[in-house]
Amino acid sequence: MDQSTSSEKAPQVAPSDDGKAIARQLTGELYCINCGYNLRGLSIRSNCSECGVPVRATILGIVDPCADELVPLSAPRVVAIGLNAWSFGAIVAAAMVWVLRGSEVLNDMLGTVWPLSFVPWIGIGGLVVSMLGSATMIRPHRKVPRVEVIRSALAVSLYAPLIYIYSAIYLWYDGAVPSPLLDPGESSLSRSILRVMLFLCVAGIVWGLRKQAVGLAVRSVVVRTGRVDRQSLMAVLASLGIAALGDLIHIASTFIAFGFEDVLSIISVVVIALGSVLFSVGLVNICIDTLRLYPILVRPGVGLSDIFETNRQKSKRTGEI
Repeated sequence: MDQSTSSEKAPQVAPSDDGKAIARQLTGELYCINCGYNLRGLSIRSNCSECGVPVRATILGIVDPCADELVPLSAPRVVAIGLNAWSFGAIVAAAMVWVLRGSEVLNDMLGTVWPLSFVPWIGIGGLVVSMLGSATMIRPHRKVPRVEVIRSALAVSLYAPLIYIYSAIYLWYDGAVPSPLLDPGESSLSRSILRVMLFLCVAGIVWGLRKQAVGLAVRSVVVRTGRVDRQSLMAVLASLGIAALGDLIHIASTFIAFGFEDVLSIISVVVIALGSVLFSVGLVNICIDTLRLYPILVRPGVGLSDIFETNRQKSKRTGEI
């Protein structure tokens, strides 16, 4: 018998019950990873009706298997805004210090005077914004352990002495000395001590809020799976340690009378500059990370239960017991 005739007369196999079940499991909102078409109602074994990309590719690229295990944030938008305010307020305060130091170098090189008395006030405003943002991280969801709440609250409280010390250094001390970095005069020792205290406050804030910040970051599936780099807060602490070491060297140089004072002072300036650069780079990376986290915190990741119909949901829909 001819094979083509045989194939034409062969009975068509009806879709199995399992296939029908799979076809009606995709009940939630799921948008194609390529064109954004709503895939609701399609089988996970089919392709996008608009661009032809397999539905499975969208599920693998978008769905977070651990989304259902994450505790929902109490106020997602408030926490997202607070996290960004925390990082961007800090970088504004650091940027104003760089503006002051840059103007000092230009003044010494060109002999010009730049009226920048308002710059420290912008930095203080940045710290206030950062403090308000950090307050939203104390208890972002209801299941934060009490010890972590206390730890975060203590970290936020360190902003009070931090703002005071920042004001003392860059508003009062630097405002009274024409060249506070290159020629601080009699205030060099007091200024270095205050800078060490400032670094300790920042280190306490970073240490106290680190666990909460990491807990918010891991809500991103690409961060949790290691598909993007993360700026470690521990690296920021290390850069602070380097800058503090420079000030400690400068403090030690004031008590040494063996002809090495000038050498130690130069070394301290170099170490402080190195630590400050590393710290600033770390802050920039953290700001980029928090900006990327904003839409993830505002709109939680898509979980498997969001797009697939479970047996219990199916029973409720069909009225079965």
